[in-house]
Parts: sequence; structure tokens; C-alpha cells
Amino acid sequence: MSPWLVAVAVAVLVLAGSFLGAFLRTRLPRHHLDDDSKEMVKMGIGFLSTLAALVLGLIISSAKGSFDTKSAEVESAAAQLLQLNNNLRQLGDAGEPARALLRRLVTERVGEFWDKDRTGGNGSEVNETARALYHLQKMLRAIPLTNAGQHSAWSKALQLIDDLAQLRSVAIAHSGSSITPPLLALLVFWLMIIAVGLNLFAPSNGTIHAVNVLCALSVAGAIFLILEMDQPYEGLIRVSDAPLRAVLLQLEK
Repeated sequence: MSPWLVAVAVAVLVLAGSFLGAFLRTRLPRHHLDDDSKEMVKMGIGFLSTLAALVLGLIISSAKGSFDTKSAEVESAAAQLLQLNNNLRQLGDAGEPARALLRRLVTERVGEFWDKDRTGGNGSEVNETARALYHLQKMLRAIPLTNAGQHSAWSKALQLIDDLAQLRSVAIAHSGSSITPPLLALLVFWLMIIAVGLNLFAPSNGTIHAVNVLCALSVAGAIFLILEMDQPYEGLIRVSDAPLRAVLLQLEK
């Protein structure tokens, strides 16, 4: 679901509601536009506006919560990678091959998620990460330990790899969309009805048309930003790659 296409569709639909309201104002019998009818329409618009605001708040909260969760996962992974790098350093020359593999793994993941546009699913990336972590464990188990300090660093490194694998599984579980399409469609439908009701009694002039366009663009912009937050590794609003970039700097030393 492209945020750009959805935003354009929302703007068009809200504008269509505005034009429909202006059209009905010229076609309805006069007694349908009297003061009593106007008051009823105002009450209906106020009721729908309240519902729309509540639903919009729920959608924003869900998208923001999902974005923050993925951002926290990246920060947690970066912290664990830094600890793993420090433990591998304590193993001396025997831990350098493992550090090289870890550096290659982090570089590839950063490149796939941030350095270029992603065009498909992440199934192959998930499998490659799982294989790399498994191979890293095998490399560590093959390292001969000569003292208690190395044994402690070795044990912590294995535990951190397990923690990274668990974090990867959690990230996979959180990879779906947090936005319910029927809820979003219902919100857009309510916004269309509100646009119809507002233009049902409004005069037809340049100011009203400009307000309609600005309102449609504002609504479309809000929906666009919500959908962008729901795709945290693509588009304009992305999870920061600064934590993993910092890890790469440490791995290259």
C-alpha cells in the first residue's frame, strides 16, 4: 500500500465530497435547506467529526507505537552488538574472524535497510541473518580458550548471539502493518460525509473552494504521514540508522 497513492486517493475523495455537497445545494428543494435542516446537519457533522477525531487518534497512536517499537528494537540490537564486539575483542586474535563476520553482517543489514530502496519482501534477508548468527556461534565454539577471562568473554558472546536471535524473532513478529485498512476506509468515508455536509449550506466562491482544497490536502497529508510511520524502513519517515552506524565504526577499529 503506497502512502503516496493512498494520500492522493484520500484528497480526491474528500474533494469529491465537497463538490457533491455544493451540487446538492443547487438541486435540493428549498425546504430541505431551511434552518431546521441546517441545525440537524450541523449536529450530524459534529457527531461524525468527534468520531473521526477519535478514530484518527487511535490510528495515529497505533502507527506511532509500532514505529517506536521498531526504533527501540534497532537501538537494543545496536547495544547488544557493541557488547558482542567487546567480548570478541577480549578473545584476542582467535576472535577476529568472528568480528569480521559480524562486521560483514551489520554492513549488509544497514545497506539493505537504509542505503537503498527496498523493492520486495525480506524473506531472504531474514534467512541470511539466521545463517550468519548460526555460523557465528559455530565459529565461537571452535575457539580454544586459554584462561578464565577468555572463557567469561566467550560465554557472554554466546549469550549475546542468542539474545540477538531472539530479538530478530521479535522483529519478525512485529513486521506486519499496525493499521487496519477497514478502519482507515471508514475514517475516509466519514471525512467525505463531513465535506458533503459542510458544503451543503456554504456559498460557492473562490474562498470556499480554496478552503476545501486546503482541507483535503491537510487530511491527505495526515494519512500520508501515518502510513509512512507504518513503513519505518522505507519512504520519508524512517527509523534512525545512527545506532548501527556507530556499531560499524566500532567494528572497523
